[in-house]
Amino acid sequence: MESEQRIHIVEEKLTPLGMTIKEWSKNNELDHRIVNDLITGALRGTHGVSLNARKKMEEFFGPIFE
Repeated sequence: MESEQRIHIVEEKLTPLGMTIKEWSKNNELDHRIVNDLITGALRGTHGVSLNARKKMEEFFGPIFE
């Protein structure tokens, strides 16, 4: 999935809740910079902290990294 598609899915899920990515990240004890980098594709999320962030994101947003 491309970054534009991921951004669109994330916005669709967060807008009805009145949340931003930064707020969602904070509520889920994640660094918003890592979350942003995962969404835009700057990080792959295959090791360590980024992998844990990716797993939490997939739980909430669905399979956005396929």
